Amino acid sequence: MPRTFSWEQLGIMVLLAAALLGLYAWRERPAAGPAGPFAAPVFVEVRGEGAARPGVYAYDHPPTLRQALEEAGCPATALPHNPTLGSGSLVEVDGNGRSHVGRMSGPRLLALGLPLDLNQAAAADLERLPGLGPELARRIVEYRQRHGIFKSLAELEQVKGIGSQKLARLRPHLTVETPPAGPAHSPGRP
Repeated sequence: MPRTFSWEQLGIMVLLAAALLGLYAWRERPAAGPAGPFAAPVFVEVRGEGAARPGVYAYDHPPTLRQALEEAGCPATALPHNPTLGSGSLVEVDGNGRSHVGRMSGPRLLALGLPLDLNQAAAADLERLPGLGPELARRIVEYRQRHGIFKSLAELEQVKGIGSQKLARLRPHLTVETPPAGPAHSPGRP
């Protein structure tokens, strides 16, 4: 004899099936992330005598130098150029309102989850990376001093003690940036 269900029982089964289907669809949805070409925040530090509100500022897109200076309460000055700043930029402002753009310190970059520039990082900064101790950090800096700037992260494999697996673990924490042209730039501090 076929089993029959009451309208109430059928309604409960339909609601339960809809709830399970909704739960399944919710679990399978892609992770929500910021829209647009710049997914991660852009961090810029402004400091110095000329900054009324020094600090690290987060932007949803790369700001211009003028925008960062205004945010930090720096006096309005005529800028010969107004470059776009990348994440990890450091803007130092003197008492006369003149600014110099550089790179944040290694510990600050790491605290913000930003990669260290292999051509600028000090041995003490490199030691903070997973899998690098004082000896390996020293070898990296010595290699850079002997051979010049790194042209790619793959070049790290030339340093004794760094193989493909260690390089794979280090890649998210390092970058190789092209240094600005000119005599004032040094390949990094030891």
